[in-house]
Amino acid sequence: MDKRGKIALSQIIILIVGVVAISYAIGSGTGVVSSFVPICLPDMGSSALPCQDMLTGDTLNTLGPVPGPKSITTIPGRGYDWRGDGNIFGKDKSPVKSDAALSQWLGISKGSGYDAIFTGVQWAFVTYGIIHTLGGMVGLSADTTTALANAAMAGAFAQQGLSTALTDGGVWAKGDFVKWLGSGDFKISGQAFANAAGLALTVIIFVLTYKDESTETVTFDCDVWEAPIGGANCDKCNKQVGELGCSEYQCRSLGQACQLLNPGTTEEKCAWINRQDVKFPIIQPWEAALLEDYVYTPDGTINPPDRGVKVLHESSTTGCVKAFTPLTFGIFLDEPAQCKIDYERQTSFEEMSHTFGGSNLHRYNHTQVMSLPGADNLAAENLTLQNNGNYELYVRCQDANGNFNTANFVFKFCVEEGPDTTPPLIVTTKLLNDMPVAYNQSEIDQEVYTNEPADCKWSKLDKSYDDMENDMTCSSSIMNMNAQMLYPCSTELIGIKNNQDNDFYFRCKDKPLGEEDRNVNAESYKFTLIGTMPLVISEVGPNETVKDSTETVKVTLEAETNGGYKEGEATCEYSDTGDDDDYVMFFYESGQDNLNHKHTQDLYLPEEDYEYFIKCYDLGGNTDIKSTSFLVESDSEAPLIVRAYHEENYLKLITDEEAECVYDSLNCNYLFDDGIKLTEVDETNHFTDWDTSINFYVKCRDIYGNEPSPDACSMVVRPFEI
Repeated sequence: MDKRGKIALSQIIILIVGVVAISYAIGSGTGVVSSFVPICLPDMGSSALPCQDMLTGDTLNTLGPVPGPKSITTIPGRGYDWRGDGNIFGKDKSPVKSDAALSQWLGISKGSGYDAIFTGVQWAFVTYGIIHTLGGMVGLSADTTTALANAAMAGAFAQQGLSTALTDGGVWAKGDFVKWLGSGDFKISGQAFANAAGLALTVIIFVLTYKDESTETVTFDCDVWEAPIGGANCDKCNKQVGELGCSEYQCRSLGQACQLLNPGTTEEKCAWINRQDVKFPIIQPWEAALLEDYVYTPDGTINPPDRGVKVLHESSTTGCVKAFTPLTFGIFLDEPAQCKIDYERQTSFEEMSHTFGGSNLHRYNHTQVMSLPGADNLAAENLTLQNNGNYELYVRCQDANGNFNTANFVFKFCVEEGPDTTPPLIVTTKLLNDMPVAYNQSEIDQEVYTNEPADCKWSKLDKSYDDMENDMTCSSSIMNMNAQMLYPCSTELIGIKNNQDNDFYFRCKDKPLGEEDRNVNAESYKFTLIGTMPLVISEVGPNETVKDSTETVKVTLEAETNGGYKEGEATCEYSDTGDDDDYVMFFYESGQDNLNHKHTQDLYLPEEDYEYFIKCYDLGGNTDIKSTSFLVESDSEAPLIVRAYHEENYLKLITDEEAECVYDSLNCNYLFDDGIKLTEVDETNHFTDWDTSINFYVKCRDIYGNEPSPDACSMVVRPFEI
C-alpha cells in the first residue's frame, strides 16, 4: 500500500475508534440510582394526588397509592426510566422516545432480535453520514471516502446490533453470558465482543474495497546500441588470445574512438585514434534540409557564445509556419558526431532531452522534422502558447571522443496565430499500403497517423466523410502525439477477401474538440490490402541416402514453395526437432533476396539417420511445414574389383560400386590420372582388349574420389593363352 493508502487507513482507524466509543457510551452508559424515598409514578394525561419528584423536586401527579422504595434508572443526557420498563420521561413530564419506547411504538418488543437489527441500522446510517462529511473535510479522495464510509457503516451495524443483543435484556443474553463470553482463563464481555467484532468488520471491508488508481504515461526510445565514448578500452582487444584474435567488430565495440590498424595483416592492432582530440564539432545550418519556400536568415539577437539562425517561410506574409504543417531544418558538421535538441537551455550534452532527428548515429548531416499546433488549437484545450508562438530550439553535438560544443546552436521560428484552414493530412499508416495478408484473414487492426488531432472514418467505397460507415478511435488532444509528432487513429478493418486486392478509403475532420468551421478531407486516402492463397511447400529434400568419403558428409536441404503471396515467394527455416524455438533461417548469399521459390541449405553431418523439419512463410504471414528423412553414410574405401574374366576378345572387370578404372602395363607406381582408361559398359562394368603380352596393373576410383594409394593397385591381371 502506498503513502496515500496508509494515510487513508489511519483515518479510518481514528474514525472507527471514535464511532465505537460513542456507540459504547450511548448503548451501555446507564447508571443505577438507589433511593428509599417514595416517588410518584407519572401517568401522563391523568391527575391525582400530587407528590414530589425526588430527583428534580418537581410536583407530579399520580394515580393510586405511592409505591414503596424503588430503584430509578438514569439515562444520561436523555431522562429517567421511572417504571423500569424502558419508557423515558423528562423534567417537563413528557415522554421521551427511547430505543425501547420507539421499538414498542413500532411493534418490536424490547430484547428481541428485531430490536438489535433496528439499533444497528440506526447507527449504521448515522456513521455513514459522519464519514462522508469528514472525508471531504480531511482531503480524502471520493473513492477512499466511499470505501471508508461503507466499511464504517458495516462496523457500526455489527457493533450496535451485537451490543444490543448480548448485553442485559438482549435476545441472546442468558445468565452469566450477559457478563462474559467464553470460559476458563479466557473470557470477554458481551460489550467488548461487540466492539471488537465491529472494528474487525470495518477493517476487513475497507481492505477489500479500498483501491487507489493512478495513470502514468511512460515514454521510451529504442535507439541503436552504441559503444562507449572514447577509446580507453581499445587495448583490451589486443590481449585476446585464440584463433580469432581481435576483429574489427570487437575493436569498435570497445569504444567509439577505437579503430583497427593494419587490417588484413598479422599485425592488426586496436588503438585509440586521435587520442589528443579536444576539438568539438563545428555546427552549420544545412540548406538542403529545408522544404521549398523556406530559408535561413542570420539571427543577430542571439547572445554570445550561442549562435544560430531563423527559419522563415517565404510564402507567408509573417514568415511564420502554418499550424500542423511539416517543418524541416538541419545541420552539417565538420566531423561525424551525435546531436541532441532541446526546448530549453541545458548545461551539458547529456542533459539535453531529444536526439536530433530521432537518431543517435554519428553523422555529418542531421535533419529534424516537426509539426506544431497553432494558438487557436492550444486555446481550445486551455493551454497557453508560450512566447506568442515564437519557438527556440537548442542544439549540441558530441564527437566520438566526447567533445561537444558548450555553446548552443539555436534555431528560431514562429507559428502563425491565424485560424487553421487546412484539413488534416494522413501522413502514414501502421500497416504498409499494398501489404499482403494471410489466407482466410478477414479482419486486421490498423492505425493511421495524422499531422493534427482529428476524427477519422473509413469505408470500402470512396465516399464523403459524413457518408462513411465506420468510425475510428482517435487522439483528440494535441498532447497525445507519438514520437514522430503524429496523432494516431485506430480501427479494425473487416471484410478482407482472399486472392484479390481489398481497397479501403479513409477521411478525417480536424478540431475534434468541437470548434466551429471544421476542416474535412475532400479526397480519400486509399489503402489496399492484398488477399492471398495458402502457401505450399511442394517439394523437400533430400529423401534418400546421402554418401561421401569424408567423416562429415555434405547434405543439402532443399525446399520449393508455391501459392501464397507472389506465387510462392517465401523465406524458409529448418529444425531437427520441429520445436518453434529451434528453427534456423536458411542461409542466403549476401545481396540475395531472401524471398525465393527455391531454397537450399548446406549441412555437414556425420553418419546417422536424420529427420529435418522445414518451415516456410511469406510476407502475408502464410506458413507451411514439411519434413524430410534421409540416411547419411561415409564411404572412405576405394572400390573393389569383384570379378575379372576373359570374354570374347576382351578383359572384363566388375566393381562393387560405381567407379572408373585405369591401368598401366609396368607397375602400380603411377598416378590415377596418368593411367590408361578402361572402357565403361555402365557404372560397374569395364573392359579393354585382351592382350597376353602385358600385365594389367589396374586402379579403380569411385565417385567420392576413393582410390588406391599411389603405389598400390586395385588388382593385377596377367592374361595368358588358353
